[in-house]
Amino acid sequence: MNANAEGGCSNAEMTREHPFLDGFRVIHLHPTLRCNLACKHCYSSSAPGLKKELHPKEITAFLKYAREYGFNALSVSGGEPFLYSGLEQVLTESKKLGYKNIVASNGMLLKTQRARGILESIDLIAISIDGDEQLHDEMRNQKGAYAKMLEGVAVLKKLKKEFGFIHTLTPRSWDVLLELFRFANDQGAKLLQVHPLELYGRAATEMADAVTDQEFLHKVYILGNYLKSKYYPEMLVQLDFLHRENILEHPETASYFGAGFSADCDTFSKALKTIVIDEHGNVVPISYGFSNRFLIGNIGDSWHRTNMFERYLAHTWGLLYQLLERTYYEIVADEENDLVVWTELIVKNSHLYQLQSSFADS
Repeated sequence: MNANAEGGCSNAEMTREHPFLDGFRVIHLHPTLRCNLACKHCYSSSAPGLKKELHPKEITAFLKYAREYGFNALSVSGGEPFLYSGLEQVLTESKKLGYKNIVASNGMLLKTQRARGILESIDLIAISIDGDEQLHDEMRNQKGAYAKMLEGVAVLKKLKKEFGFIHTLTPRSWDVLLELFRFANDQGAKLLQVHPLELYGRAATEMADAVTDQEFLHKVYILGNYLKSKYYPEMLVQLDFLHRENILEHPETASYFGAGFSADCDTFSKALKTIVIDEHGNVVPISYGFSNRFLIGNIGDSWHRTNMFERYLAHTWGLLYQLLERTYYEIVADEENDLVVWTELIVKNSHLYQLQSSFADS
């Protein structure tokens, strides 16, 4: 079952179980940029007062469509998801469709009755943490943010809700990193995700000098892999950067499947394991901030949604795959840098592609 020249697929086959559905195929949703904080390192420049939000019915209609193509996990961030008025409706409908629901939150708004109701539809909630109390409050631009986050964690523990922590890695992290791992494990977290700072949004201006260089990434890589073993299986440790040797041995980790690979309707969510819905309803590949040159569609366009992926396969997939291929070979050629923050690199290259019209033709 392939996308034909008109971008069509036979929907009669789309609901069957596919053998490649062996893991998460993720839709990252940013339904609003409204937040109770204005963090220094925010890649989306979320802040209080940003009231625009996506309509829940448009989101759930898209989720129903995407589920037929193998997408099976919904990850909601923002902004602060618990300030999104439609969160409960979206998560409830998502569960009915068979999605795993994951929410990334600052953890400060979990004490209300509304929040407790919403938590019932969440499979895993990931709480942002920047280090000890001093560093956390400084990064969050709000004194008392750490204490309120701990109150939220206490709610999760009382409700026996599975949770994890997400830490944005900066050069200042090293002094608190080991203690952060201990803290997460002691709290009963199922996950500690370490994500290097990406210089987008507010971070580009307020943290421009906080670059995580290769020497620092090497130290974290060694420590992180030791702690992966130490805390397994009670707590999963996830490092959001890749070793170059691993990419060379397993190109699929960088979404490269070899020369001549062509996705079709059956393999679309295998080849493109993550798509993103931004605060405007735009659907883009891989990561927030990806160039709209590779736009998949918009959830508000009902006509477009009915054949969004098929049209993408017919008209834009080839350009995206050229970008993935070029980025893979860029990593291959770069023998000086062993550790790769792949999502940051591919987002950067998506914008370079837009500026270099000869890129797709060379």
